[in-house]
Amino acid sequence: MRRCLAALWIAAGFLTGSLSAAGVPRPLGMESWVEAGPLFHQFGLTLESGVREEFLGPIFSTQEMGEHEHEASLWTIAPFASRYEEPATERVEFDFLYPALSYDRYGTEWRLHLAQFLNFHGGTSLDGEVKRRRNLFPFFFSQTSTQHTNDYWSLLPFYGHFQNHLFRDEVRFVAAPLYVWSRKGRMETDNYLFPFIHFRHGGGVKGWQVLPLAGHETRAPLTRTNILTDDPEVIPGYDKWFAAFPFFHHESLNLGTTNVEKRRIFIPLYSVQRSPARDNTTLLWPFFSHTVDRENRFEEWGLPFPFLGWARGEGKHANRVWPLWGKVTNEALQSDFLLWPLYTHRLIKTPEIERERTRIFWFPYSDTRLVNPVTGDYRRKLDLWPFFTYSHDLDGRERLQMLAISETVIPGNKSIERSWAPLWSLYRAEFNPKTRRESRSLLWNLWRRDAQPGEARNSFLFGAVRTRRDGDGVHWRFLWRSFPKPTAPAAPGKKP
Repeated sequence: MRRCLAALWIAAGFLTGSLSAAGVPRPLGMESWVEAGPLFHQFGLTLESGVREEFLGPIFSTQEMGEHEHEASLWTIAPFASRYEEPATERVEFDFLYPALSYDRYGTEWRLHLAQFLNFHGGTSLDGEVKRRRNLFPFFFSQTSTQHTNDYWSLLPFYGHFQNHLFRDEVRFVAAPLYVWSRKGRMETDNYLFPFIHFRHGGGVKGWQVLPLAGHETRAPLTRTNILTDDPEVIPGYDKWFAAFPFFHHESLNLGTTNVEKRRIFIPLYSVQRSPARDNTTLLWPFFSHTVDRENRFEEWGLPFPFLGWARGEGKHANRVWPLWGKVTNEALQSDFLLWPLYTHRLIKTPEIERERTRIFWFPYSDTRLVNPVTGDYRRKLDLWPFFTYSHDLDGRERLQMLAISETVIPGNKSIERSWAPLWSLYRAEFNPKTRRESRSLLWNLWRRDAQPGEARNSFLFGAVRTRRDGDGVHWRFLWRSFPKPTAPAAPGKKP
């Protein structure tokens, strides 16, 4: 058995190596393709220029993309490893048992991570500084750089200093959570017994809190120059305090603007919001709420929220009996549901774009359309988990895949598409309207069809049965014998 496997591997290596070796032209025409799927199959890409080779069904594959040699390449040993490379942009993406280990490089920037927790990162910034980071999230962070003022290390919870983590520009701590100091912009916070006690200052901010007893924080309105328009703009200020968190709140927001907002909250008895643009009153939350939105021109009631509600006005018309039925409309939006989350629908229309999405149970069925109303071009993605996924891009290229285990749950993940998706892609169909090329594959090329204007080919059962239709008619081949059968010339290729 081992000798048979070794012989297969050597034969495949010789075949694929001879087809992909540097200096040897890639096969571009159908005549030079090797068709023996799922043992070994070679075919041209349908949705872009290039060629792909697959060996032992979905396990081994190599792919070269682009009009020229070595423009972009990909090899995969599913589900263990995959490597994608674009030499012109110095881009490399490597995955091993994704998401266990990944390595990405783009120019001088690189990142290596193991399950997202242990990661290493390096690169050169615009000012020429070279940085190296080593992190074991969330316990250990370190960085070394050519400018040693940017070096740091930390070991939670004992002692340390790190930058640009945990939504802060800089953090220092000793015996966390006993003492933690952080900075975000010019605002600094000293925490004692984090997160219960803190004192905050800088950047126009002054405040303190002792959870859950009381707290107070203010920020004066600031003026800065917009970097895009060079016009001055106001950063609103605020004045907030609370007592017996989370029950009592008293807030003044948008200070320094023409829309100063006052909030008074005593949970669960009442909540009052007043501003020139909007008024909201809630009593015995969530049993009664009333909103008057003067900016968006509507009035809304909830009794109780979110189960019963209705809104009337130029800016919004809504009726809701949740979870049985609901519908909301305005100038740009239409949203409705039935037996939520059984059926939900949402349509957004603007002069520039139209986006419509229909879902059943959120992700098992999803149909999303994005339309350019000016040109009529559209993009569509239709998913029915776990049975299939279908896509149509703005250039009219179409792709259908059956099965689709993860594509509907985690859409657009290239690593999953390369390393895992080939294992469950029982059927694939692609169509390119620009080149009029189409392809179909069943059970990893056990049956495969490739067509382009003037020619169509079928291969079945390791290439034992093949057909070719061209201008001279239909030609059959069984094993090593050919059976030509003249017919009328073929019509141009049709989409799948």
